[in-house]
Amino acid sequence: MDTLTPNPLPAPLIGELLHQKETPRVWPIPLMLIASLACYLFASAGAVIIAAIAVKGRLDPSMLRDEAFVQSLMQSRVGFPLIVFIPQFAMIIPVLIGANLSPQGFRERLNLVRGRWPIWIWFTAAIATPLIGMISSAIVGSFMEESEMLVEMTKVFRDLANGGFLIPLAVLIGATPGICEELLFRGYVQSRLTSRWSGGIGILLTSIVFAAFHMDLVHSTAVFALGVWLGWICWQSGSIFPAMLAHFVNNSLSVLAVSVAPEKETDEVSLAVAAIMLTVLMLSAGAFLITVGSAWRYRQPTYLPNGSDNLASETGDVLPLESISPSTKA
Repeated sequence: MDTLTPNPLPAPLIGELLHQKETPRVWPIPLMLIASLACYLFASAGAVIIAAIAVKGRLDPSMLRDEAFVQSLMQSRVGFPLIVFIPQFAMIIPVLIGANLSPQGFRERLNLVRGRWPIWIWFTAAIATPLIGMISSAIVGSFMEESEMLVEMTKVFRDLANGGFLIPLAVLIGATPGICEELLFRGYVQSRLTSRWSGGIGILLTSIVFAAFHMDLVHSTAVFALGVWLGWICWQSGSIFPAMLAHFVNNSLSVLAVSVAPEKETDEVSLAVAAIMLTVLMLSAGAFLITVGSAWRYRQPTYLPNGSDNLASETGDVLPLESISPSTKA
């Protein structure tokens, strides 16, 4: 933390600059979500058409009504990336337009800033994320059966992985939602909600919407905890970048895990796979403890509700407002 220098401005003026901020409006959020969902659904249909032309070289409307044909597109190295990437990118077009029109500034509006955390905590948070996914999946799997959509997606992942497309698949499934979904949910939605209300309320509401956007009851239930964790990372760090990295690591490892997992409940897990899974679990648990402890050390400044015009520093110390200069970095 930078050394605090005497404040050349009168304390009342600094207090006014820090406390009197325009209350963010929340009514644009539902409109943004509706626009993003509409773009996603429209682009999903268009992506199938584009993939059909790219894979088959032609388009017959009757082909699109054949489930086996659509499934073949999903299992194609060309068709699957198109079907994944195009809707995800279309989903954030309204977000990019809205952030560009915001008087707050594009990067600030989407939380594309450096934040408070050192970069090494970004990586510990990312390594900790699979632990959240494992626990959530285990709990949900204990009382809910795997949905048909997840079964089909698992089969697609295995087919592509067995065809030598494992690493590109893991990167695609990690990077595309890791960037696009985070820009929409943690970048646009949560940043507005946490500025208007408390961090807990903003994270909870965003996580509910994030889960609902997966449009599958089992999948939505499983990813709710992940949304809370990603929201907490973004809120505590003051930046969307750690959440993007954590989302990427979680999705990429999920693809790898699904690809090497037994196809049937009766199949045995190989010793090598079991050792890798245990190592990932132990590393993730250790990283989780480090992340939580480090987040307390670098927690965000908070105003004290005692009317004393004091501000809590990034280390949690209470700083008199008169000692904070405009050039002090958070």
